[in-house]
Amino acid sequence: MARETENVNRNDAYSILAGKHGYQDSVRYRRILEYLMTPEQAELVALLPMKYEELANKLGMDVAAVKKELEALYGKGVIFARGPENLEEATFALAVVQLHDITMCSFDVDVVRDRKLFELWDDFCVQEWDPDQVNSWDGGEQPRGRIVPAYKAILNSPEILPWEDMREIIRSARSIAVTYCTCRRRKEAVGKKCRSSHAMVDIQFNLSAEYLISRNAGKRLSTDEALALIDQCEELGLIHTCENSTRMRPRWGMCNCCTDCCMIYEPLNRFRVPVTKCVAKSRYEAWVDQDLCNGCQDCMDWCAFDAIEMVKPEGSKKYRAFVDPAKCMGCGICVLKCEPQALSMQLVRPVEHIPQAQ
Repeated sequence: MARETENVNRNDAYSILAGKHGYQDSVRYRRILEYLMTPEQAELVALLPMKYEELANKLGMDVAAVKKELEALYGKGVIFARGPENLEEATFALAVVQLHDITMCSFDVDVVRDRKLFELWDDFCVQEWDPDQVNSWDGGEQPRGRIVPAYKAILNSPEILPWEDMREIIRSARSIAVTYCTCRRRKEAVGKKCRSSHAMVDIQFNLSAEYLISRNAGKRLSTDEALALIDQCEELGLIHTCENSTRMRPRWGMCNCCTDCCMIYEPLNRFRVPVTKCVAKSRYEAWVDQDLCNGCQDCMDWCAFDAIEMVKPEGSKKYRAFVDPAKCMGCGICVLKCEPQALSMQLVRPVEHIPQAQ
């Protein structure tokens, strides 16, 4: 992809901040930072973390003015703290993904009024960040993400582990919030309509949930409301994706993904890279009872991973669905969409397939 690196001042605050995320020479990333911060604000953020009085002395400002600027930057999602009352501990975003998500998920951000922000992010992601991410995902023994199967698809399994059961994950949380999937919100804001869903489907737990609610970027959900949202996501064919561990409250929440918009699945498909380089399969795999299959092809249409094909068995006049085990990720959506109930989920991987939480 073409990268814009001409005439970048490597010594100013914008470049220093971009360098913290590995994009010091990126003109596209600089444009995002320039949209989010004035030059004076960028200088302030480049000094963080620092006490109010130290910031005031270094910048020639009074403490009240420093606090006001920090409040504005916190509201935009540029800086992070435990809450609006703890801005003296604030830091710049730790990584691109953190800045990407929080600057676009706030309810105060409007997709029409703030369209430029979404355009800048989309340009940077498509041209630079997506290919960089794909190249960095080496898979290894433990990919970063993991698919959690649709819970209704594995109800009959006697060996469901708590961390692969969406109901148990939801019920174990002290607090829950739903926020925008920023991948989907960004795509739709620039006119790339999602074929699968609306954007309000990203689920966060506990501290992350409270943080988003405090920033007017998340809506609190009861356990029953969260379970209803999970049902809706599965009905829409979205894929539950979380960190690859036995942690019951995944640190980056529970994404409900489509292959149109997701910052993981869409680039992997675009660059023809195996999904398993970044996302681990669930412990389950779809299986077809050929005697029950009526050849309707609904499962093939719903499969996000092209793991199902229609094949005419020897001696048969009709085509039947066949699942390619190499491609099946174990999401279970096809099972939910199979009207004759010819599809089911089979447990094919051991308990050790999911790494222990560290």
